[in-house]
Amino acid sequence: MKRTFTLLVMLLAILQVATAQTHKCGQSAVIQNRIASLPEYEAAIAKTFDTARKNSFQKATSRSKQVLTVPVVVHVVYNTGVQNISDELIHSQIDVLNKDFQRLNSDAGDARDLFQGVTGNAEIQFVLADTDPDGNPTTGITRTETDVETFMDVEISFESILSATDSCGLDIADPATLNCIMEQVLGGALEDSAEEDGSMPMDNVKSSAKGGKDPWDTERYINLWVCNLNMNFQGQEMPAVMGFAYPPTDAPNWPEGAIPSNIKSVDGVVVHHEAFGVDNPNAGQVGGLFNKGRTCTHEMGHYFGLRHISGDGDCDSDDGITDTPAEVASQSAGDPTNQPSCEELHTLDTCPSDDLPDMYENFMSYNPEACQNLFTKEQVGIMRAMLEGPRSGLILQQLTSTHSTELDQALTLFPNPTSGEVNVQLTGYDLNDFELTIQNVMGQEVLSIPATRTIDLQNLEAGIYLVRLGNDKFSTTRKVSVL
Repeated sequence: MKRTFTLLVMLLAILQVATAQTHKCGQSAVIQNRIASLPEYEAAIAKTFDTARKNSFQKATSRSKQVLTVPVVVHVVYNTGVQNISDELIHSQIDVLNKDFQRLNSDAGDARDLFQGVTGNAEIQFVLADTDPDGNPTTGITRTETDVETFMDVEISFESILSATDSCGLDIADPATLNCIMEQVLGGALEDSAEEDGSMPMDNVKSSAKGGKDPWDTERYINLWVCNLNMNFQGQEMPAVMGFAYPPTDAPNWPEGAIPSNIKSVDGVVVHHEAFGVDNPNAGQVGGLFNKGRTCTHEMGHYFGLRHISGDGDCDSDDGITDTPAEVASQSAGDPTNQPSCEELHTLDTCPSDDLPDMYENFMSYNPEACQNLFTKEQVGIMRAMLEGPRSGLILQQLTSTHSTELDQALTLFPNPTSGEVNVQLTGYDLNDFELTIQNVMGQEVLSIPATRTIDLQNLEAGIYLVRLGNDKFSTTRKVSVL
């Protein structure tokens, strides 16, 4: 009995520390488990990357330079009041997405000099939907109370943990060992719980019949579910997966089996309620680790076709993108009070053979959120290609004729930045044929007027705004900085 109790305490300690590692993504756990259990799977991933480099990646480039606007519906599925997150928190998350995907984030300049030249701007604008699938007005937020305590309903056995310790070792002071154990245990549990169509247990939150919320049209809206993804082990609740998302069906750099056959009914992004938004007041056990909203940025990267830059393997397995250096997923200590500083990560180089340190700044890395601040140009190319290709149904403002390009060249706004008025100069067009619409970075409309030669912005708060000049045929958009 004493030995069993000691083993229980030890294994609980392993899980507690391992689950507190920096960003945990459901995709990683599944892939790591397949690599561990199926030796041929890693070779299959490498072959997929090789094909992608030679073919699809060469074509995965954006066809426009316009800011593309996409609608988001946030489905809050809650079992307790704490899980029923506030509108304010949701708005803070949309704000983070817009800043990160338009390189307006305040820490963009923190990227090291050797990576500044490869940083990219995805120019994707996220807005909460204002019209539901039936044409009715909406806030873009749904709320569903559920009897389901957690949507991470997986079985973890002592046997699976012991098997993982045999494979990974039992040095619980080593974060790499803890991460190895957790990836194998959780990945195996997810695989065992997967449906025949390939969908994961977390997908139950996307079904009203299973206690979740059915998605809105997945080809017209980004469905973003926020729910409880804590895992229950021996009666103790602990964080396991912070988020989960499927890539587009035509993403060129994903191994076979990454996308379930019923993708239209489960497509979207799922984020753990404690890791959602900025400075979540109910962050619980993940407080201090996931407080900048970058979990959602990371998962949205998957949704638009990006892999982890580590490739979920060793130095021979990367994301198939040439401007992200090879790395092994960071094994940072799980204690929030003992996280490495960004400066301490300057020398981190888990794959020294590529002559570049780890790009801990990348949103698709596993390093601390506080150090993440960039997508690369090739990552942007993939995301834009996926948005303008298999996810094109999302785009609210599409280029409908070559006049949009001509209009873009004809429009000048000055001064920019401004502390008050902005002058509108339009060459070769009649301003009377257009409307002016101004949005903040959260996608909220703050001004809509007939086009005029002078726009008064002095009543707006300081920040970045999108000024759209358009009509029912074509449009163009400019960023304006208000001081």
